[in-house]
Amino acid sequence: MSKSFSSAALLSFFLVACAGADEVVPPDSQSLEIAVDATAISGTLVYAGSIIEFRSESVDQQRATLHLDVNGAELDVVLDLAAQTFTDDGHLNALDAEDLAALVALRDAVSEARPDLLETLQGKLLVRHADRMAEAPVGLTLDRHVVDMAAAAAADRVQDRADADGCGGDGANCLAGTNGWDYAVYDPGSNGTCVWTWAQYGENQANCSGRCGAGCNHWFDDDYTWDCFDHDRCVDHYGGSTLSGNANCGDEFWDASDDYALTYGAWC
Repeated sequence: MSKSFSSAALLSFFLVACAGADEVVPPDSQSLEIAVDATAISGTLVYAGSIIEFRSESVDQQRATLHLDVNGAELDVVLDLAAQTFTDDGHLNALDAEDLAALVALRDAVSEARPDLLETLQGKLLVRHADRMAEAPVGLTLDRHVVDMAAAAAADRVQDRADADGCGGDGANCLAGTNGWDYAVYDPGSNGTCVWTWAQYGENQANCSGRCGAGCNHWFDDDYTWDCFDHDRCVDHYGGSTLSGNANCGDEFWDASDDYALTYGAWC
């Protein structure tokens, strides 16, 4: 449910004081400036030399738009709950490790400074999408993707992993329970060979393997899904972390788009 805010409320949060000219700025130094009114959230995050400018807006709590500028890489999102569509456009940009770390910092800074914003569609879109994009493989070309949420929700769920479509997407299918074991399936590169790995998922994993987002965080009660699990295990296969996934896992990242879009409502 949305909350009302004064129309010109300007709130600035400086999470780290500015260092003096002869002081060394710690690498995790950050500052957040955020402006909030009844329909929009905008501001700037500075984190360890990275700069993110953001604006997320919803007039009616049915349709929300988000614009992120991450060190010059522009990302745009339109979430339309009435039309049941989610459009994600990275304008053919790519993110590096510093960009991904800054997106995690944005997620946490906004959530800590204004947790009430997560009850609005514009706040949820801002924080959740920062979380989602922080999991993008480094160097992955971010083009335009449109998710038909109604079609994804109506699709028959795969009951047996053997019925999954090779290395491709499994649809928006939930893993049973919050912790368990299942097969992660992914393509390790250009040769088209599928890798099947019997592996553990859930909260007992360091990166909450199986969630659509950048690791284990306490801001969201996300579901565990097969395609997000595939992506996480593909990243593990390459010896990466949540913030350094090999670009070969990009197809698994996109396979999980419908799983992620459906997390804006109760799904599993």
